[in-house]
Amino acid sequence: MIKVGCTGYPIGRDRYWRSLSFVETDTGKGLPRLETLASWRADIPEEGEAALQALRTITHGPEDRGFPASARKFPRNRQVLCGSFRESLEVHEAWMATKAAAETLGAKIVVFESPPSFQPGSDRLRDIYSFFKKAARGKMTFVWHPRGGEWATLGDKVCGELGLIRAFDPLRQSPPRKGVFLYMRPIVARMGALSVDNMATIAAASADIPAYVALSHRASLRDAERLRDLLGSKRTR
Repeated sequence: MIKVGCTGYPIGRDRYWRSLSFVETDTGKGLPRLETLASWRADIPEEGEAALQALRTITHGPEDRGFPASARKFPRNRQVLCGSFRESLEVHEAWMATKAAAETLGAKIVVFESPPSFQPGSDRLRDIYSFFKKAARGKMTFVWHPRGGEWATLGDKVCGELGLIRAFDPLRQSPPRKGVFLYMRPIVARMGALSVDNMATIAAASADIPAYVALSHRASLRDAERLRDLLGSKRTR
C-alpha cells in the first residue's frame, strides 16, 4: 500500500479527493477551528486518509522559520518557552490543541517537524523523550521529521525507543530502519517538479513496505497524480 498526496489542499476538497487518497494538513503554523476540521473530515471519502501536522509551537522557537504567528502574540518571556519539545505550559497547550484537532479530523497520523536548530544534546534528548513518553496517542501514530544531518543515525535509535516513525526525504536520505510504514516528505524546489528519476527513487524506496508520500512544492498536485499513476502501474505488473 502506498498513498500519495499533497501538503494542504492545492485545489477544492471535492476535486482533490476524486483524484488522490491522502493529504497532510498544512496546520503546523496554525490550527483551524474544530468546526472547520469537522467539515474537512466529512469530505474525506471512505478510502481517503488525512495526516495532521502538529502545531509548531511544540517544535519551533521564536528564532526558527515557521514559528506560528499565534505564538508571536505571546510576550517574549512566553515565546522563549515554546519549541524543542520542552516541558512548558506553552508546549503542553499546543499539544492539547493538536490532539483535539487530530481527533476531530479523524487523523491516525500526527506529524511533528523539528527545525534545524533542534539538534542532539543532553537537554534536547531529555525533552523529546519526556514529551513523547507523556503524550497520550491513543490509536494515533506519531511521525517525527528531524531536520539536520546530526540525526542521521541517532534519529532511528530515538524513534525505535519512543515508538515513532521517522519521516525522511527519499531524494536525499536512505530510508530509516524499517517500521510499520515509511513516511516520505520529498523536498523539491518550490518552482520545480519531480523528475522521472526522482519518481523512480521514491518508487524504489516504497517497494516492499507500506508508505505515505506528502508533496509540498508548487507542482505538488500534478506530481502527486503522476507519481500515483506510476506506482499504480508498477503494482499491477
